[in-house]
Amino acid sequence: MLQRSPAAVATTSVGWRLVALGVAFVSWAAAGGAVVLLAVNREAPAELAYWLMDVLSAVVYGAVVVVMLPRVRHPVAWIMVLVALGCGLSGFASEYAVLAHDRDLPAGDAVAVVGSWVWTPGTYASMAVMPWLVRPARWARPVVVAGVVAVALATLRVATYPYQGIDNPLAVRVEPWKVFLQHLHLHADRCVTVLGLAGAVWLGWQWLRARDDRGRGLGWLCVGVLFLTAAFAPIVFVRFDGGAAELVYEVSGVSLIIAQAFLPVALLVVVLRQRLWGIDLAVSRVTVWALLTGAVVVGYAGLAWLGGRLLPGSEEVAGLVAVGVVVALGQPLRWFLQGRVDRLVYGDGTDPVRLLGALEPAPDHARTRLDALVAALRSDLRLGGVEVRSLDQQVRAGSGALDRVEADLPLLVDGRPLGRLLVSPVDGQRLDARTRHQLDQLRGVLGVALELEVVNRRLEAASSRLVEVRMEERRMLRRDLHDGMGPALAGVGLGLAAAQRRLLHDPEGAAALLAELEAEVERRTDDVRLLARSLLPFQLDDGELGPALEVMARRFAGSGLDVRVRCRGADGLDTREQLAIYHVAAEAVFNAYRHARADSVSVEVAGTASGPTVLLVTDDGVGISGTPRRGVGLSSMRERAEELGGTVHVGPAPAGTGTVVRMELP
Repeated sequence: MLQRSPAAVATTSVGWRLVALGVAFVSWAAAGGAVVLLAVNREAPAELAYWLMDVLSAVVYGAVVVVMLPRVRHPVAWIMVLVALGCGLSGFASEYAVLAHDRDLPAGDAVAVVGSWVWTPGTYASMAVMPWLVRPARWARPVVVAGVVAVALATLRVATYPYQGIDNPLAVRVEPWKVFLQHLHLHADRCVTVLGLAGAVWLGWQWLRARDDRGRGLGWLCVGVLFLTAAFAPIVFVRFDGGAAELVYEVSGVSLIIAQAFLPVALLVVVLRQRLWGIDLAVSRVTVWALLTGAVVVGYAGLAWLGGRLLPGSEEVAGLVAVGVVVALGQPLRWFLQGRVDRLVYGDGTDPVRLLGALEPAPDHARTRLDALVAALRSDLRLGGVEVRSLDQQVRAGSGALDRVEADLPLLVDGRPLGRLLVSPVDGQRLDARTRHQLDQLRGVLGVALELEVVNRRLEAASSRLVEVRMEERRMLRRDLHDGMGPALAGVGLGLAAAQRRLLHDPEGAAALLAELEAEVERRTDDVRLLARSLLPFQLDDGELGPALEVMARRFAGSGLDVRVRCRGADGLDTREQLAIYHVAAEAVFNAYRHARADSVSVEVAGTASGPTVLLVTDDGVGISGTPRRGVGLSSMRERAEELGGTVHVGPAPAGTGTVVRMELP
C-alpha cells in the first residue's frame, strides 16, 4: 500500500477531528445550499451532470475527510479537503448565480466566476498529482512538481482572467499577464490531463505487479483516475461547437460522476490501509449502492437509446425492453458488485477458501501451517493480533500484538475442546459484528489446524524420544556385552584351554576346572536372560515411565523376585530423565537379585513440578556394610545421574537389613 514515514502517521486527535468536521460542515452546507437554491430556482442547471458531480463530491469527500484527516496528514488527505470544499462551493455558486440573475441579487457575476474555478485545484490535483503520491517513487518527484505547477497555472488562468462584461474580483488586468494567459490557453489543462492518464497507467502497472495485500485498491483507483481523465480529455484537446459541445459536456459530467463511484472508497482503502475504524460496513453499502445506481441509470439510458434507434417510432416499447433487461440483470449485477466491493473493503478475509490455502506449508518451511493460517487470518481480517493456544499451552501460534483482547473463543473439533482463539483489534478500533461472525465461522478451520499441529508435534516428540530410547538401549547392550559378557567368554575360553592341557597329566584338576567353567557358563546364561529382561520396554517410546517400570517388575517375577513399583509425578519428565531413572532402577533391582539374594524390592519414583525427582530402590537382601565397592554397575548409575546434574547414594536400608539406592534429579 502507501509508503509512509512514521512522521506522516498520527493518531486521532481532538484538534484534527474538529478541523475535519469543520471542512465537512462547510462542504455539506454548500451542497445542501445548492440543493435548496435548485428548488428555489425551479430550473435545472445548464450543465446538470457537472452540478450533480459537484454536489455528490462535496457530500462524499466531506465524509472521506472526516475519516482520513484525523488519522493521517498525508498530502492526499489535503487534496480531498480541496475537492470537498471546491466542489461544494462550486455547486452552490452556480445556483446562486442563477438566483442572483433572476432576482437581481448582489455579487452574482463574482460568485459565478468563483464557482467556475474553485473546483479546479482539488479536482485537477486528484487527477495529476494524487496517483503519484499513493505509490511514490523517487523518480516521480519531478512529476509531482510538474503536476502541482500545471494545476496552479490552470487555476490561475480561470481565476484571474479579465472576462468582458463580468465583474471578476480576482482579475489581473496588467497587459503582460493578459498576454501570458493568451499564450497559456489550455496548455496547463492538457498537461494535467496527460499527467492524469500517465498516473492511471502507473497505478495499473503497480496493481498488476502487486502479488499480495499491498495491491488492493490500486485497480479501483486506476479505474477512477481513468474516468476522471476521460471527462476532461475531449474538452481540453478538441473544440466542439453547437449540439456536439453540449453532448460532450454532458458525457464528461457523467464520466466525472462515475469516477466518484471508484475514487473515494479506493482512496480510503489505499491511504488508510483498510483501517476504516468501524465504518467499513457503511462504506461497503454506500459504494455498492452508488455503483448499482449508476449502472442501472447508465444501462437504462443506453438501452433505451439503442432501442429507440433499432425500433423507430416505438419509444414506449424500447423503454419497456430497457426496464426488463435492467430488472433481469439487477440482482446478478448486485451480487457481482457486492463481491468486488467486499474484497476491496474487507480484504481476502471474505474468502474462506483462500484462508484454507494458508494450511499449505511455506516453501522454506520457516513457518508451520498453523502460523501461516494465523498470519493470513490477521492480515485478511485486518486485526491487531491473533493467537491460538492449545489447552496444555504446549502449542502456541500468534501474529501481531495482543494488546487488548476482545474475543476469546473456544476451538473445538467433533465437540472436543482443543484450545482458545484470542483476538485483538487494531489500535483505535473495535471488533465489529461482521468480524466476530467471520471469526466464529473460521473457528472450525483453526481447530483442525490446531489439532494437526498438536498431532505433528506429538509425532515429532515421539520420533525423537524413540531415537533416544533406542540409542540408549544400544549403548546399554554395548556396555554390558563389552564389560560383562566379553571378558567372561574370554575367561571361559582361557579356562577351556587350561583344562585341555591338564587332561593328560592332571585329570582331576581338569575335571574341577571344567566344573567351574560350567558354573560360569550357567551364570552368564542367567546374565543373558536378565539382560534380555532389562531391555527397554516399548512404553518408554511413548514417555510412559510407570508402565515401563511395571514391565521390568514382571520380567524379574519369573526369577522369583517380587518387585513392587510406585510411580508418581513422572509425566513431566523428558526422555533423558526417564531413561536415567529406568536404567538406575533396573541396575539396582538386578544387583538386588544377583548379589543381595533379596526376595522383594520396592521401586518408588516421586516428582513435583517445582522440586526434584527422587528414585528410591529398597531391597530386603543381605545389605551392605561401610562404603560399597565401586563396581561397573554403581559407576554406571552415578554417571547417568551426573549427566543430568543429579546424585546417587547407596547405603543400608533404615530397617537394618537390605540396601537403599537413592537417585535425585534436579
